[in-house]
Amino acid sequence: MKRVKKYMVVLALVGLTGCVSGVNVGNSLVSGEHEYENRFNTNQYAFLTSNLDAITTQQERNSFLEEFISQSNMQCRHYLGNPQHQAQNITSSTEQTLYMSIFDTVSMLFGVKYITDVAKGVFLSNTTTNTPENQSMYQNALGPEIIRGVEIARLRYANVMRAKKKESLERYSIEHLQGDMAKYDKQCSNEFGLMEINNALRQAQTQMMRSGIAKPKIDPIEIKKKVEVATKKVEEETHKKKIEKESEIKLKKNKLKETKKQDAK
Repeated sequence: MKRVKKYMVVLALVGLTGCVSGVNVGNSLVSGEHEYENRFNTNQYAFLTSNLDAITTQQERNSFLEEFISQSNMQCRHYLGNPQHQAQNITSSTEQTLYMSIFDTVSMLFGVKYITDVAKGVFLSNTTTNTPENQSMYQNALGPEIIRGVEIARLRYANVMRAKKKESLERYSIEHLQGDMAKYDKQCSNEFGLMEINNALRQAQTQMMRSGIAKPKIDPIEIKKKVEVATKKVEEETHKKKIEKESEIKLKKNKLKETKKQDAK
């Protein structure tokens, strides 16, 4: 039952990528000294257009909106590619579930169950391979696809925001714009990138059953290759640690034998 519920969560999250207001995730750069934090917020310090408090016309609001989208996109790419983000990021339970969904779909699409079973073990509790180091191998391998997924999700919502430019300042107020900006910032996160990877894989599944379906914006074959590469690294690291542990146990036993010999004399 727990497993069923877990995958129901995945489907709900993936479905929400087209309407992100219900998903409370996010990560960022901050203003001032650009101190690193676990949350993304667009730095508006160097904006050329009027600040939000000074906006009095529809044209000023629209100019601000365009600069916000442009600056936010640049800062988001920097944030996601920042080694600090990659080193400090801890895989959330939602991310773990999204990775599991990716592995299951890759297995169904390409028939690589052995590879994906090893990969799933890294994100399952009570397994020897479930370590932050092993999980980061998949994060790093799929990094370009995650960033691409974030860009897809944010472009979708940017188009939603731009469609409101025709509205009057009364109908699309500064408060409404601020709400959209907060939602846009929340999409600069690994979780939204992983959702889009899941979308691409589901689209590839649909292509196999029906013709005339648009090509996924993220290449499923590249996703499979990246999962295989990360899995190989996990297996190599696991084998290395096993050998090291066996050597350590053997060394302790030899030392114990030597001690006993010395005591016997």
